[in-house]
Amino acid sequence: MPLPTGEADRSSSGTDDAPRVQPVDERTPRVRPRREWLRISGYVQPQFTYRVRDDARPRDRRELGAGSTRAGLVFSGAPLRRWSYTIHVVLGATLINTITRVDVVDDDGDGTVDGVATRAEPVPGLFVEELSVRYRPVDAKRSDRDASLVHLDLKLGQLRIPWTVQQKVFNAALMFPRRSAPNDVFLFGTDLGALASLGVLEDRVELSAGVFNGTGLAVQRSNERGALYSGRLDINPLGGFAYNEGDLERERFRFGVGTGALYFPSRLYDDAGNDTGTRARDLRVSASLRMSVRGFYVQAEYLRRQRTDALSSLPRISQGAYVQSSMFVALPRELGIAPIGRFGWTTTDQRVSPRTVLYGEAGVALYLGNEERRDALRVLVQYLGEARRSEHERADGASMQLQLRF
Repeated sequence: MPLPTGEADRSSSGTDDAPRVQPVDERTPRVRPRREWLRISGYVQPQFTYRVRDDARPRDRRELGAGSTRAGLVFSGAPLRRWSYTIHVVLGATLINTITRVDVVDDDGDGTVDGVATRAEPVPGLFVEELSVRYRPVDAKRSDRDASLVHLDLKLGQLRIPWTVQQKVFNAALMFPRRSAPNDVFLFGTDLGALASLGVLEDRVELSAGVFNGTGLAVQRSNERGALYSGRLDINPLGGFAYNEGDLERERFRFGVGTGALYFPSRLYDDAGNDTGTRARDLRVSASLRMSVRGFYVQAEYLRRQRTDALSSLPRISQGAYVQSSMFVALPRELGIAPIGRFGWTTTDQRVSPRTVLYGEAGVALYLGNEERRDALRVLVQYLGEARRSEHERADGASMQLQLRF
């Protein structure tokens, strides 16, 4: 059977590149399978962005620079049978002000501390995308060369909550440089917790359930505590459908539908740490559709959030959706080109103070492949559009990203 590999590499390529144990004659001595202790992969994504906001303050009307540049390193391996690990670290070009020194201040020299003075220095951003250990107790196959009929994965650590399709996509396998704005409005970043994933009939049915800290939700509340419960169901009637936003291999017709849910019951405390008696319930649901055939790929998702608490009987409701599509055309000499487009919208707090934002993106991606992968190098040029209907503001811009995978 193939050795388990890191989830990040599996979800980004949709293939299992781990060494396979070849069948041997029972009369010959058995050969111990080779363990993969460490595999290093990653990506580098330099990006240059220019954006114009004519209705913003004079300081914010022009945005120019490479602040979205980032690189990712993925360390994965399977040192034990059925056990594997993934460490995915992202280094960003954005600088974060970090306090590097604290000094005591004595204004009048009487030996009494009158205050403190701090010194902050900008340091490069360093983020953990995934840090997890995976155990696969069940992996039933017809043969070593076939996909799993049934497999069960148990994962523990820091990871993205697979609530939407985009939360399951590897950073370098996204269609655009970043996930859609509606996805990030409803859920952003990673969280700490445990996740169980079940695949049935060669991943025609995928089911996952998990428990997380809840600190990865988009709206941070420092005095709110509770456990976050997640669940997702994906159905791919025609066979396993890798979580890549595009069809670079120009494969046969495939489609998949899915739905996800997050439930976050919590308690609110005051600044002193005392229980205020307030209870809140945060429910988020999503529905998704994916389809690809011979280079054409389309993906759409709908998202909804409803939050209620003991102080008010009026729920706070937010909604959003997006649709994105691409058409990959293979060219000679391992080249390829793909026009891409995406449109989305969000309406937050729609019953009390509604705020609607429209998002539009369009561009073209040029691919240069090698003997291992078709997307070894990608050059992407795109238009960025945002219209804030409630504030009657809009922003337009352009971005160019170079992505190199290794």
